[in-house]
Amino acid sequence: MKTNQPVLHGLHHVTAITANAQANLDFYTKTLGLRLVKKTVNQDDVSAYHLFYADAIGSAGSDLTFFDWAGIRPVKAGAGTVAETGLRVLGGEASLQHWVKWFDEQNVSHGSIDTVSGRPTLPFQDGEGQQLRLIADADSATEVYPWHGSPVPLASAIVGLGSVTLAVGNTDATSRFFTEVLGFTNDANDPSLFETGPGGTGAQLRLIGSSQHGQDGAGGVHHVAWRVRDEQELLDWQRHLEGHGYRTSGEVERHYFKSLYFRIPGGILFEIATDGPGFAADGEDPEHLGEKLALPPFLEPHRAKIEAGIKPLVYQPSTASDS
Repeated sequence: MKTNQPVLHGLHHVTAITANAQANLDFYTKTLGLRLVKKTVNQDDVSAYHLFYADAIGSAGSDLTFFDWAGIRPVKAGAGTVAETGLRVLGGEASLQHWVKWFDEQNVSHGSIDTVSGRPTLPFQDGEGQQLRLIADADSATEVYPWHGSPVPLASAIVGLGSVTLAVGNTDATSRFFTEVLGFTNDANDPSLFETGPGGTGAQLRLIGSSQHGQDGAGGVHHVAWRVRDEQELLDWQRHLEGHGYRTSGEVERHYFKSLYFRIPGGILFEIATDGPGFAADGEDPEHLGEKLALPPFLEPHRAKIEAGIKPLVYQPSTASDS
């Protein structure tokens, strides 16, 4: 890596698309056991919910978020789309065996436990066909914050994002972009696997080729976001990308973090986001995250109009603890 190469420190969040916010909320909280840490709206389309599911405290790198666009067409798999999103779980293969039993009880479509990059994994889908994969991460060195309100035992809980799989038409061009521009390293034993920053499952992506052109939709992913520590690192990335001829959005204020958007070769939307200030920025009580509609300051004056334009969601967070 070049000495002046800025660094991405791992996955920050993945934002996907649903056409049914209530069913989505029920699945990701009641079945997967994630915590709804923020219920807000899409800042660029306030008629749509933006739901954030994460660990107990909403750590950067644990967020799987959804835009709710009722009536949107289903995703069309293929080049230019995110083919699969990984979710790290505590424990080893025994943990995945628990998930198989739980998925069977909950009528969740899933595959068989297999091994990917030396780790036990379990592929499955949500009700809209969102392609997901549990990744056993028993040897993770990162601090984790499983949600005590989860119906899943804490020893098997989802604690963060794992590797994402991208489908592209030209894997060679995209591979060069990741190594030469973004500074990822390519696994010598697995040319489809790339790592950034500290490496490991929370800082990986995988490339697969596709001859079919894909299209975003319900059950698909809108964008993938990567972590930087602060605004200075974000600005370093803006200069770096634009210096290599890539167009960016410029810095965007998202209240909970600051962001920079750009498209990679092949068209997939990437975001770089700061770790802070985090979900406490709006003063929401940490014990009651996600229970009320949270709005950034610039939208707060429009609360009545926004609330009138969205359907209420039924959400009763569990207080049960299973350790």
